[in-house]
Amino acid sequence: MNVALPPQIEALTSQRTDLIASLRTRPRGLSWCAENTAIVDAVVAAVASSVCDGELPFCVVAVGGYGRNELSPYSDVDLAVVPAQEDPALLDPAVRAFFRTMGEAARVLQLDLGYSFLLISDIPGLDGKSRTGLLDSRLVAGPAETYGVLSDALAETMPPGEFILEKIREREEAFRRYHDTPLVVEPHLKEGAGGLRCFQTASWLGMAIGQQALRKTRSYSYVTRVRNLLHAHVERKNDHLTRVRRDELAEAYGLDPYELSSTLCKASLELHRAYGRAKDSIQEARFVLAKGVYAARGEVRIQRDADAGEAAAGIAIATDLGLRVEDLQTSAGDTLSGSAAAFSLSHGEATVRNLDRAGLLERLVPELTACRTLVSRDNVHVYTVFEHSLRVIRALDSLQPGTSLGNLMDSITSLQPLYIAALLHDVGKIDPDRSHSEVGAEMARCACIRWGLGGEFVSLVEWLVKEHLTMARFIRLRDIENPETVREFAAIVQTPERLDLLTLLTWADVNAVSASAWTQAQETFLRTLHEATTAVLHEGSPPEADAPTYRQRIARQFRGADVDEAKVQEFIDSLPAHYLSSTSPALARLHYHLAEKAKGGETIVDVHALPELGATEFTICCQDAPALLSRLLGVLYAYDLTLLGVRASTTQSEPPVALDVLTASFGGRVVPSATAAQVANALTAVIEARQDPREILVARGKNPDRIQRAFSYTFVKGTPAVVEIRAPRGRGMPYRFSHRFSELGWNILAARVGQWADSAAAAFYLVGPEGRALTEEEVAQCLKDPVAG
Repeated sequence: MNVALPPQIEALTSQRTDLIASLRTRPRGLSWCAENTAIVDAVVAAVASSVCDGELPFCVVAVGGYGRNELSPYSDVDLAVVPAQEDPALLDPAVRAFFRTMGEAARVLQLDLGYSFLLISDIPGLDGKSRTGLLDSRLVAGPAETYGVLSDALAETMPPGEFILEKIREREEAFRRYHDTPLVVEPHLKEGAGGLRCFQTASWLGMAIGQQALRKTRSYSYVTRVRNLLHAHVERKNDHLTRVRRDELAEAYGLDPYELSSTLCKASLELHRAYGRAKDSIQEARFVLAKGVYAARGEVRIQRDADAGEAAAGIAIATDLGLRVEDLQTSAGDTLSGSAAAFSLSHGEATVRNLDRAGLLERLVPELTACRTLVSRDNVHVYTVFEHSLRVIRALDSLQPGTSLGNLMDSITSLQPLYIAALLHDVGKIDPDRSHSEVGAEMARCACIRWGLGGEFVSLVEWLVKEHLTMARFIRLRDIENPETVREFAAIVQTPERLDLLTLLTWADVNAVSASAWTQAQETFLRTLHEATTAVLHEGSPPEADAPTYRQRIARQFRGADVDEAKVQEFIDSLPAHYLSSTSPALARLHYHLAEKAKGGETIVDVHALPELGATEFTICCQDAPALLSRLLGVLYAYDLTLLGVRASTTQSEPPVALDVLTASFGGRVVPSATAAQVANALTAVIEARQDPREILVARGKNPDRIQRAFSYTFVKGTPAVVEIRAPRGRGMPYRFSHRFSELGWNILAARVGQWADSAAAAFYLVGPEGRALTEEEVAQCLKDPVAG
């Protein structure tokens, strides 16, 4: 649709073209920008006049760089249309006509136009970016009274503390993205350190605390001048002065390129110092941080009748600004804004400690402060419940983008449920007679309801506290390479959001227990379980394990290989279902060659270091024999290795071949090569019946007949069944229980071993003779008496 432009537009377009061309003969900075801005003002005024007979029912406000009279050749032209009255019948036709005509005029003049429609009633809820643009605003067309009301509303609703913090964070992010020093050869003239934005931010910081806007300096004009030349040279908006562009400008304008860079560095350095001075002045200024909270000479002051939540939000802002929070022990008012409380409590460790110093933490979360001196009833936590909880927050604060968990955290829309769950996850330990996860979940729910938070938020925090041990239990004790384990875990978490939050909480919780609580193996298992569960959740309804499909995948590994196809197929057909679903095709190909040697009577013990796990893998391939796995575990126990996991398989061939993989560590590290060689020799001797594992145990100071009296267990029905066992710490527990299971003719398909709440723990994946499912009654009968080695 053709749009009729005011007749002045043609002449104004010609003026702007000539003005840009003039830069080649007369390079200028702010004075040139003022002339360019005046041309755009004339365009706006002409368009506004053309769309309405009589007085405009709205005012047109220049914002941002346009409002500052700083339009470089291809700067964005940002406008805000503010109605005098909120009357749609009067407004709609005029506003539509203005935007339509202004858009066509911008196209003709080669201007990038940005505009917004702003009601006076919108001012209190403005985001920081919109508020910043309006700080530099000025009236271009329309009733001055309306613009006056706008300016008053902007000043009255300014949240100084929040605004200042946002501007400083924007600068820090820009420094990370571009450059953090003005002394660079290829500067970003607008956003980098020493760019125009540094001086502009310095001015905004002052305005936020009631000062006048900064007067523009020669250095500011010089950087603007170089920016004008760069725009004109490349004929588009471009604020990155590369070496190539610098040399082109120097040649076009008869300048020395190195002198240009040096002069620009000097000017940029002054702009950066202006920002630094403005930032430092915050420490001496008096301004509002939140309702009822203000800063005065670098310290925080809280009024007696302040809402506790608002006061906490003020402390959070003050903490980020580096203001001092003394031991105020304030008596905040009776009211509590729940949203402000959640904001402050999820603001990081430094804020929470300052809330405690100010006496506000007791008001917000008495459940946590009641645990200040509460000691956990185990021997693994080195801090009280209160201190541990704050160190969980510290761990979360430490995560940085660029790491797998840091990127995961960065992808989460709202971290408030995570931080609040972290603070409350152990408060249930106040009741020693019940599960602290259950008690804590109840207390977390009550706290969130007391704050008046929404139902979904409450449910998520409650669930995180209730399940905060679940993922740690899975990565320590369950076979996460088994698809059924992943499906079971996915059924617990149910949504990707819950999975992501629980993953972060698990990592932070274990890290905060003690310096040695988190291991490389747990790091790998956590990442593996998160990735596998994410895939299951995204599939919606995961397919059941399909043995024929797995066999086809393995068979494809042998295509083109110089092997006996009949023997390969016999090997593949002989593999048990659990092996098929949890072993990679490439590894199965290796196992085929080992199995062929084993069928001929050879014993293979392969040792492979796993630095990423801090462990060593012993792969045993030999002809199967009764109680073989129990005897192998006896060797690891004798050599003081910490067993992390077992994967045991037996081919249904003649003779049957055992393919067992034992993963172990030595003091949380890879098993030293000399020790690994000794263990491999001992395993071979035991397999070949040249030595009894009991002899090795006795020779190395272990009692093979020690009785396991104290233990508890849980049973998970299935094929295989999962039996999780907890017992006092000791490396011999897996050996003793595997011996008991072997006596009954049960097969251990897999096992995981670790520590759980100051106890040794293990999960055994078991089937009965001939692969049948075990019943809960059979397991109870098996474990009713003490277990001997």
